[in-house]
Amino acid sequence: MEGTPRSWSDIPLELAGLVFCRLIAPGDRVHFAAVCPQWRSAAQQAPLPLPLLALKDGTFYSMPRGEPLHVPGCDGGFVTASGNWLVYNHLHCFLLVDPFSGATMTLPAPPSMDAPHSRNFVLVKLIVCSPHLIAALFEDDCEFQIAVCRPGTSSWSVAQEQHMWILDIAFYQEKLYAINYLNDLLALDISVDDNTGGPHVARIERVIRVGCYKGYTHYLTTFYLIGSRGSLLMVHRNIFHGHIHDERGQIHTFAKQCKPELAVFEADFRQSRWSKLMTLGDDQALFLGPCSRAVCVPRCDLQDKRVWFLGDYKNDMLKMMPLSGTDDMIIRKFSCPLPMISWRDHNGRAGAVWACGSSL
Repeated sequence: MEGTPRSWSDIPLELAGLVFCRLIAPGDRVHFAAVCPQWRSAAQQAPLPLPLLALKDGTFYSMPRGEPLHVPGCDGGFVTASGNWLVYNHLHCFLLVDPFSGATMTLPAPPSMDAPHSRNFVLVKLIVCSPHLIAALFEDDCEFQIAVCRPGTSSWSVAQEQHMWILDIAFYQEKLYAINYLNDLLALDISVDDNTGGPHVARIERVIRVGCYKGYTHYLTTFYLIGSRGSLLMVHRNIFHGHIHDERGQIHTFAKQCKPELAVFEADFRQSRWSKLMTLGDDQALFLGPCSRAVCVPRCDLQDKRVWFLGDYKNDMLKMMPLSGTDDMIIRKFSCPLPMISWRDHNGRAGAVWACGSSL
């Protein structure tokens, strides 16, 4: 006599969680959680998926093994990414596309200013803060501007009286932050216009004042601002010029002798200063690039690869470079497990981004 057929809900939560973590597409994760209350519980306890490496020609790679993935309906040509949104620059607007769910969102075209002359701004970074708030960092001839908008509106609101040389922005604990070239941390208060209903930057406060940054003549430095597990982090990535191009004009790859130096700092809001971290948490990994992200993941899953980065710094002399690599802050291991590319967009920016899908 055959026993009573068992239900899928009888699968142990631990096993269901392992299955859930193997699902790449956010849509598949939603369907998994809808099977039964037990599977939804397993999904809610699982960590966020690792970001996908998205090349701007439409090719995707899964992490951490770098396996190529086919994402149906995903075309190349996007300029950057924000979470699970790919950002396309159309003639009169930005179009955001979720390649997994098919959802779309329309944003205004880049702002242009009439005084003293018309200026066209290039998108550097875009953050989908909420369904009603988008923040972006634009660049025009080495001048950076922060702007905000609401999806569906016709224009951006550019922040006035900005501190010079904004290098990165991040949305952390429901607030927009920025760092400048002095490593000062700026907090931006966002208000809603009573007449238009659109957001605008009402106030900029310097919450950490460094005052001066001692740069290094022989280094290229890229700065990142990232929210991570209740902390706001600033990451410095220094690359020695001599390891990039030699006297013969040859370019050395990271896999040979160009090992980047990383430094991570945590914002101490009580003391109004940056505190240097000597190591990351055992279950934390940083993915650095135009859309950086911190992810909690079991240490064994990444095999001591704690920091992943893209070749996203600008230098007109660089024509070929590794797309990414990893660096363990503790034991300083370094490798280049991901594919290499030899092209960038016309603004000199990296030809790849991290595309981060949500858990549920």
